[in-house]
Amino acid sequence: MATSAAGVAGHLARPILEVRDLRTYFFQDEGTVKAVDGAGLSVYAGKTLGIVGESGCGKSVTARSILRIVERPGRVVSGEILLRDRDGRERDLARLDAESREMREVRGGDIALIFQEPMTSFSPVHTVGSQMIETIRLHQELDKKAAREKAIEMFGLVGIPRPERRIDEYAFQLSGGLRQRAMIALALSCAPRILIADEPTTALDVTTQAQILALLTRLQQREGMAIILITHNLGVVAETCDEVAVMYLGRVVEQGPVDAIFHTPRHPYTRALLRSIPSIHAPVRTRLPTIAGSIPHPYNRPPGCPFHPRCPDFMPGRCDRADPALRPVAPAVDAACFLYEDAGA
Repeated sequence: MATSAAGVAGHLARPILEVRDLRTYFFQDEGTVKAVDGAGLSVYAGKTLGIVGESGCGKSVTARSILRIVERPGRVVSGEILLRDRDGRERDLARLDAESREMREVRGGDIALIFQEPMTSFSPVHTVGSQMIETIRLHQELDKKAAREKAIEMFGLVGIPRPERRIDEYAFQLSGGLRQRAMIALALSCAPRILIADEPTTALDVTTQAQILALLTRLQQREGMAIILITHNLGVVAETCDEVAVMYLGRVVEQGPVDAIFHTPRHPYTRALLRSIPSIHAPVRTRLPTIAGSIPHPYNRPPGCPFHPRCPDFMPGRCDRADPALRPVAPAVDAACFLYEDAGA
C-alpha cells in the first residue's frame, strides 16, 4: 500500500508540460534571429507559472512554440515539448506536424491561449458566439444547439452580463474588458488542462485588470488547470503566481518559487528587474533604478553569457567566453550564472 501511495505521489509531482532546451529561430535574409535559444520550463497541474522579462526576450515566441503556431520564417529547430496526459503518457509536441490533426486537437483541447489583444483574435465579420460555437464543435461531439447553450454558459461563467444577447454581437461591439472575458470564455470552452495567458491585462484599466486576474484565479481553482502567465508586471506575478521563470534573450536565467525569487533573487538580471519596481518607501523625486544598456540586437548576440555586457557582476575572461548552464543554486531555485558555479556540486 505504501508503494502505491508513493507511486501516486510521484505521478502527481511530475509536470504536465515540460519544455527542454527549446530553440525557435527565424531565418531571414539579414541573418538568423534566435528568438528562443535553449529555454526550459516545467508546468504543474493546478499551479501558475509566471514568465517575465523585457520585451524581446522570447516570452511570447515560447508560448507560440508550445502550440506550434510560430509564423514563418520562424520554426522550432530543436528541443522537446513534452505534454503528459492524465495517465502519465508523454507526447513530444516538437515532433508533431504543426498542421496535423493531433496538433489541432491539442490546441484548445489540452492547451489554450489567451492572446494579448482580443481584437486581433476574433474575426470582425463573425459574431463572437459563432466563433466560440465552431471551436466547441471542433473539440466536442455536440450539435449546434447544444454548442450554443455551452457557449452561453461559458459567457455567464466569466461574468459577461446578458450572455444570451452578447453571444450574437461582434467583437467591436464589446468593451475591452468584455472582449477579454469573451477571449477567456473561448479559451476555456473545451476545458483545457493548460491555459497560456499572454499579457492578458495589458490594454485594460487597473480595475478591469484586477477583475480579470481574479476571474482567472477563480476559474483555475474550479477547473484545476495550470496557467502560464506571460507579463511585464512583476506585481501581478507576486500576487497570482506560484512559480516564476525569468527569461533573457531566449533563455530562462532563473526559475523557482515566487517567494524565493522575489525575496532572494540570485541572478543579477532578476535583481535588476526587481530594483526597477517603483516603491512607496522610496524618497520623493528619486530617479528609478534602471538596467544599464539595452537588449543586444538579435543579429549581434554577445559571446558567452548573454547578459554580461549589462551585468554589474561581470567577470572578464569567464562571463564573456562561456555560457553558464541553468543549475540548482538553492532549494527549488535554478539560476544560470557563474556566481554560483560550485552551488550545484
